[in-house]
Amino acid sequence: MIIRVCLIFMALGLAGCASYPEKLQVTDPNVLVSYQDAASKADQVKGQSIRWGGAIVKVENKEKSTMLEMVYYPLTSYGRPLSSDESMGRFRIHVNGFMDPMVYQVGRLMTFTGELTGVEEGLVGEHKYVFPSANVTNYYLWKKLQRIDISRVDIWPYDYWFNHYPRPFSRRVIIRSSNDSGRHHSTGSSRPSGVSLPSGASTYPKPVSSANDIK
Repeated sequence: MIIRVCLIFMALGLAGCASYPEKLQVTDPNVLVSYQDAASKADQVKGQSIRWGGAIVKVENKEKSTMLEMVYYPLTSYGRPLSSDESMGRFRIHVNGFMDPMVYQVGRLMTFTGELTGVEEGLVGEHKYVFPSANVTNYYLWKKLQRIDISRVDIWPYDYWFNHYPRPFSRRVIIRSSNDSGRHHSTGSSRPSGVSLPSGASTYPKPVSSANDIK
């Protein structure tokens, strides 16, 4: 009975967590522009709103603002980027003020709301690249997940239960880090079907195939 009650409370707690942090909530999620549309038809969606997330690749502080280069990942139901071995591409976010690279470290996961400004040409290594870009309105830096290995959980180890010592309930529980979980593999080209290259763009964003491509 006690276990059943605990499971009910755990389920309610998980259900309550399946929502975006307050600063990432928007009035109408249906009007948000997808990464695919921003990469393929930048002129048509310029000035519209986005809610994207990903992993930090580069932090470039300027005189009055900071540019964050991100590897794009889709978001979970509560807004955290779902990192995997592949990505649709990269994007750039511009934030007013200074952002310390020791806090916003390469590899950390972030989610943003913002306004699309178009595309920017740049380099990934020596490869010419076109980045969908946006000015940020709000952002959220996600905490690092720790791997916790619980080899044994004892329930009622010392109390009597119907005049008998209960047998300890043992179970191995592993909570994996963000690098271990959420693996998602996509297939096919990152270029959406039936769309044209953005005006002024020399190439579509190239998929990132592995963590080794982040440089």
